Amino acid sequence: MNNIRAFLDSLDLADQQSRRMDCPSCHSKNTFSALNDGGSIVYNCFKLNCSLTGAYHTGMTAHEIRLRLAKVAKPEPTEPETMTIPEYVVQPQHEHELFWKYIDKWGIPFDTLMYDVKDKRVVFPIFYKGRMIDAIGRSLSGQQPKWLRYTGVADYYVLGNSKSIVLVEDTLSAMIATQSVEGLSAMAILGTSLTDKHMAKLGEYNFIIVALDPDAAHKTLIYKKEIESWTGLDTIALRLDDDIKYRVSSDIEKLRVLTND
Repeated sequence: MNNIRAFLDSLDLADQQSRRMDCPSCHSKNTFSALNDGGSIVYNCFKLNCSLTGAYHTGMTAHEIRLRLAKVAKPEPTEPETMTIPEYVVQPQHEHELFWKYIDKWGIPFDTLMYDVKDKRVVFPIFYKGRMIDAIGRSLSGQQPKWLRYTGVADYYVLGNSKSIVLVEDTLSAMIATQSVEGLSAMAILGTSLTDKHMAKLGEYNFIIVALDPDAAHKTLIYKKEIESWTGLDTIALRLDDDIKYRVSSDIEKLRVLTND
């Protein structure tokens, strides 16, 4: 309760003044409201699975509030550590036949990729502020797991600089989506559910398309609703004819139309 009181005090609301903003607890976009009703601060988050709600009487002057806030410790931001690349993850060489077969099959650029010679995986590096912090390795020999996280530090894999973004199934699909549609960014969430960190990243965009594989149509609709609820952004659930990575012309055209509207 002390943390939420400090947050509400920082708003310095005048009598009968209200504010609508992102929730300080669940971080949903524009779902939190606070009202100063005669010295009682009434607050509530409208996100269904957030329990942040209540009221309290401040009993403090504006000067006292400022003194109190000056004593609240601000947590230091944490930066992900740079990944130590294993000695068996190398730049692809001519003799790495499985790697080149994969590149040729999917028609993707290889200049940013690496190769795991021990487990025979094509490696998709993940960067943060120019530093490699994680990587995703796709097995080329049937070894499990099919997709391997090397550090587990990264929350998502994102390509592109456009303000329109498509949410896809995996890193390969993200790469092919950005290759196939100009002016489109892509995100693979590297997991089975959306988190607040995914939502924070998606909140940086203007327009979101959810385009999971056809056999995940139900999850596509769930993600659309969750993203709209958390971010308040326009979000489209796109029904695909096949996986994005297969570059089916009807699916690519749907993405182009949505991106250019």
